[in-house]
Amino acid sequence: MEEVQNAEKKIKTAPIVYVFAILGGFAGLLYGYDSGAISLALPSITSAFGLNAAEKGLVVSFLLFGALPSIVVFTALEKKIERRNVLIVGGIVFIVGSIMSAMAGSTAFLMFARLVLGIAAGIANMYGLIYLSELAPKNIRGLMSSLYQLSVNIGILAAYGVGAYNLENNAWRWTLGLGVVPAVIFTVGMLCSPQSPRWLIRDGQIDKARKVLKKVRVTNEEVEGEIVDIQNSLKTKEAGLGELFGKFRPVLTLLFVLTAFQVFTGINAAVYYAPEIFHNLGLAHASIIADFGVGAALVISTLVSLPFIDRLGRKKLLEISLGGQVLPAIAMCIWSTNATIAVISIFLYVFMFGFGLGPVFWSYVPEILPLKARALGMGVITFTQYLFNALFSLIFPIILEAIGINIFYFFAALSAFAVWYIHKYVLETKGKSLEEIESYWEHKEA
Repeated sequence: MEEVQNAEKKIKTAPIVYVFAILGGFAGLLYGYDSGAISLALPSITSAFGLNAAEKGLVVSFLLFGALPSIVVFTALEKKIERRNVLIVGGIVFIVGSIMSAMAGSTAFLMFARLVLGIAAGIANMYGLIYLSELAPKNIRGLMSSLYQLSVNIGILAAYGVGAYNLENNAWRWTLGLGVVPAVIFTVGMLCSPQSPRWLIRDGQIDKARKVLKKVRVTNEEVEGEIVDIQNSLKTKEAGLGELFGKFRPVLTLLFVLTAFQVFTGINAAVYYAPEIFHNLGLAHASIIADFGVGAALVISTLVSLPFIDRLGRKKLLEISLGGQVLPAIAMCIWSTNATIAVISIFLYVFMFGFGLGPVFWSYVPEILPLKARALGMGVITFTQYLFNALFSLIFPIILEAIGINIFYFFAALSAFAVWYIHKYVLETKGKSLEEIESYWEHKEA
């Protein structure tokens, strides 16, 4: 074991890899910004358009519902359009959606604009992760993929900052429209980034893939070895839905369960509805305090987790994260009338999510799926995650009205159960190549 760790320490990483990781991570920043922007813009939009409770839920959730058709379409086109080129399309759609949101003159038009942004978000969330995992060397693959989640959280916090600035001026159009700035940066960045070497090899463009790998790997040995590994993994026919739900059912089942944990342990309650939760606590500027607490917790926790994701491993971080959510969630219920304790509790709850479950989930999904089933499996899981998120965001205000803050008891219980499940069933991928992980599932009986 010690020899393996020492070998991993000796592996060098080309600095340019981090540049491409940051540019690719802008896909997450865009999703985060457009998710967070609606939180503090919603009170002004409600006043402008006279929204009722159902319409508020629809305006929030349409971003997530909009992602569903794009995930289906671009999964079907995955063999024809290279990952980077799909992300460029996503960047352009982000630009269009941001402009449309700022120009909305009615509730229906705003919902349509959010639907357009959702199409871009589906592309970014699915292909941004695939692109990063296929470009990264295995020794920092978890770190690079986690940069995506960090970017999402930075986007959420940035949106809260812009929203707080515009809240008093009722300038919600600026809050939504400024999403065009990171969208332009992302689109230009993707135009300057390399294509996925794995996709190029699958498409028969070996020399082009070799040129890309020489930019992002340190030695020729690494380059040639990776080309051989990828070619070997491509010898088998790509999985269809039948094989995905048949032969690879164990890995898909595992990912479905993790998706349910990620959504239904309650993080979206904090991200989208913190102002609603804190409304009756007697805090001055409760919506701003709640949102900044959530945003800061997400960014700080993800930053703290980055050095650990390739040291402790994915499984250990998931256990720590979900276990750490239990007590703050319970404290939220017991001391819900104490503003100070409630603020500290939701900060700690969100911090623990951002330390593990947030970044680890989206780095784990593409690396645990075999290469032959990666794009299709990623599409299925991303679709499921967005569907769960959309339904949760739509019904949470109704649940909050019915049972109040006590919903966090359910979040605590589910988090505790998740720790047991992960300890028993989750496969550790730390230090394993994508080809080694694929070999594991190939030989595991469905």
